Amino acid sequence: MRFAIIGAGAMGKWFASFAKQNLGEVEVADVSAAKARQVADELGVKAAETGAEAAARADVVIVAVPITKTPDVVKSLAKCMRKGSLMMDIASAKSDVVGTMRELDVELELVSIHPLFGPGAATMSGKDFVVVPVKPGKLYAEFKRRLVELGARVTEMEAEEHDRIMAISQCLTHFVLLSYLSALNSMKDSRRAKQLCTPMSEALLNLAKSVLAGNPDLYGEVQVLNRYAQLTRSKLMEACHSLDVAFAARDIKVARKIFSDSLKLLGRADAQAAYKQLYKYLESGEGT
Repeated sequence: MRFAIIGAGAMGKWFASFAKQNLGEVEVADVSAAKARQVADELGVKAAETGAEAAARADVVIVAVPITKTPDVVKSLAKCMRKGSLMMDIASAKSDVVGTMRELDVELELVSIHPLFGPGAATMSGKDFVVVPVKPGKLYAEFKRRLVELGARVTEMEAEEHDRIMAISQCLTHFVLLSYLSALNSMKDSRRAKQLCTPMSEALLNLAKSVLAGNPDLYGEVQVLNRYAQLTRSKLMEACHSLDVAFAARDIKVARKIFSDSLKLLGRADAQAAYKQLYKYLESGEGT
C-alpha cells in the first residue's frame, strides 16, 4: 500500500516511520514543504510539495495535523483522493472530524483513529488504538489486521463514546498534571522540594516532566475541543474543594472514605502491585 502522511509534526513523523517499516511506501506532506522534505530526508521516504498531491497518489491517507485544522483538511483532501482509497485522521477529539466525514459525498473508506500513545513509542506491542469506523472497507480491515499482528489492541466505538471516555483518561489526566505544574511554578520552595522527593512525589514529578516534552498547543486543544472535558474538570474541582474543606475542618476520615471507595473501584491487589512497581521503577534508577 502507498501511504500519504499529511502533517510532519511529531506524530506525523512517527506514523511515516511506522508505515515505512511495517506497511508500505510512504510520502510525507506538510503546510511547510521544507519541513516535509526535512522529515522525509531523515526517514528515507518521499516528500510531496502539497498534501493534495500526496493524497492523489496514495491508497491510504493519514491526516496528522492539529485538532482544530483536522476537519477542514479532511474535507479538502477528500476531493483529491482516488475512488476506493482510505482516509484516516488521528485527532484526539472525534465529534467534529467524524461529523465532517459523515457529511462527505465521496466514494472513500473513512475511518477516524486515535493512537493512545505519543511519538516516544518504540514498539506497537501493547499499544491501544481507538477507532471510529465511519465507512470502513477492505483497506481499513488490512490496516487493522496489521496493527493487531504487531501487538496493538484496536477498540472500535462511536465518536461520542470516544470523547466521553477520553475526557476521563486523557483530559482529566492532562488537567491534573498541568495544574500540578502550575502550582509548582507558584511556590517558592519548589526547587528545594525537587531535591527532597518522596517516592510518590518523584514519580509524579517525573510524569509531569514528561508532559513538558510534548506540544503545549495539543494539551490546550484537547481541553477545548473535547465537549466533555469541562465536565471532568468540574468533577475534579469539586473533589479538590470538598477535600480542602474537610481537611481545613481537621477531618481525616475523608481520606479513609476515598481509600475505601477507590479500592472497590480499582482493586486491592492492583493497588499493592502498583506500589511494588513504583519502588521497582525508582530503585532501578530509571526514575532519576
